[in-house]
Amino acid sequence: MLPILSRKPVRWVAVLIVVAGLLLYAGLTARRHSREADLLRADPDLILAKPGLRDAALNIGHGVFEQHCAGCHGTEGRGSPGEPDLTDADWIYGEGRVSEIEAIVRYGIRSGNPKGWNLASMPVYASVRPYVAEPLPSLAPGEVDDVVQLLLSFEGRAADAQAVERGRAVYAKAGCWDCHGNDARGEGAVGAPDLRDAITLYGGTAMALRQSVEHGRRGVSPSFAGTLTSTEIRAVAVYVKSLSHGVMEGP
Repeated sequence: MLPILSRKPVRWVAVLIVVAGLLLYAGLTARRHSREADLLRADPDLILAKPGLRDAALNIGHGVFEQHCAGCHGTEGRGSPGEPDLTDADWIYGEGRVSEIEAIVRYGIRSGNPKGWNLASMPVYASVRPYVAEPLPSLAPGEVDDVVQLLLSFEGRAADAQAVERGRAVYAKAGCWDCHGNDARGEGAVGAPDLRDAITLYGGTAMALRQSVEHGRRGVSPSFAGTLTSTEIRAVAVYVKSLSHGVMEGP
């Protein structure tokens, strides 16, 4: 009769496998925590210039973007009418620095968060009171037509020359210069877009431009301060910056 083999060696092998797995998991967790701490300690505007930090940020940020941002901006970040294209290096708010993008992700734009970006909105010039914050004149339909022709001319597109000249007076009368500047180059500090670069958030047709002038625009980006961790916020900001054609590698 053959002897019954002891099961103790088998049990010890199982225990060793479990212990090895736990040690591996603990090591990976510690490494992840160390990597996340390095990301938070780093100057956000320099992360893309540091391969190790960059790769870690992009790995985390890609997943965050797919889950929380792609629904509006698209999986490739190219946006749609009313949702900014994040790949064109044209920034409405700020200059496109990672630190600025991080603040937008954290606090939002017109999100209701008191730290969010909420300095200006496009007035509703077809209404009796176009702008709540300060008195601005309403515009008649003909005046809107003229300022639309001016906007088309700013972008180098075909426009009625006489209407363009009248549109300049409307631009001054309506206070457009206060946000977009006398040169119509915009102001990132308040979120006023450049009107001369042919990049239009809501569409560049005369009808779309007229809609913006008459009925205003006040786009919203949510605040993720209570949804994402600080590491995720920084990582997705780095990822968003990496999508643009003009990736900044330093201050």
